[in-house]
Amino acid sequence: MTSIRPLLALAVASISALGFATPDSRFAVRVVEAVGLGSGVYGNPAAAVGKPTTWVRDTVNGGPDERVAASIGYPAWNVGPDGSPLLVTVRPGGWLTVEFDPPLRRDPENWHGQDFIVFGNPLVATDTTFRWDTNPSLARVLATGDFLEPSAVSVSPDGLRWYTYPVGPYSAADGYWPTQAFRWDAARRGWGAESDWTRPVPPDLRRERLAGLTVAEAVDLFRGSAGGTAFSLAGTGFPSVRYVRVSGAWGEVDGFARVSRRTAPARALTVPVSPLLP
Repeated sequence: MTSIRPLLALAVASISALGFATPDSRFAVRVVEAVGLGSGVYGNPAAAVGKPTTWVRDTVNGGPDERVAASIGYPAWNVGPDGSPLLVTVRPGGWLTVEFDPPLRRDPENWHGQDFIVFGNPLVATDTTFRWDTNPSLARVLATGDFLEPSAVSVSPDGLRWYTYPVGPYSAADGYWPTQAFRWDAARRGWGAESDWTRPVPPDLRRERLAGLTVAEAVDLFRGSAGGTAFSLAGTGFPSVRYVRVSGAWGEVDGFARVSRRTAPARALTVPVSPLLP
């Protein structure tokens, strides 16, 4: 088991390793504690800092540039196109704690009444093995066969007092929902604008609604959200928290995001530079 505490050096390393000159306050900005992590490319806690995965390096299914977009049909794994770590594994008995700056605050005006989102790499089963050129309008979501590794999520305002959420597929890290990095542009026949990392999936969406839909139709049900499992600070006893912790069950962590307000100005969406489907 490795323990890292605290963490100014790791904080700086976390930010620079992921290419941030200045931390993006939408996401966790630093790691403050890491105990019992995975190994190899899944053992770098810096992977949990900053924006979650957009592109995955895949030397088998990737296109000319060896990358595949992270989507509900293709979860984050391995490394990014530039070789950077994408995920960190938290083993049973281990944990990973990150910090938000400024702190997360309870705000009923946030999207769907939620306050932060945890991203993992769950898999929703489809009838197609996703490649760089897979058309999600032709691939369908199966009724069963998903792969989840639900892990406990806890929050704290000061690193001393903690509240732990109940563990379930819709209330745990590395549960529902998978990361959906981009919106599908049917007219272009390619991945379009980047999804909103600060907007949760609608809370009334349940897995059974996806069965039999095309992946493109399932993505539409996300309503522009980039996925992940959303949490509210209501009921925690804390009006604000600075620290979020994931406790291990062999789960993977891809990142953390604060939820934006419904009335917040829309951010400019990035259209990825990617080849269209043949």
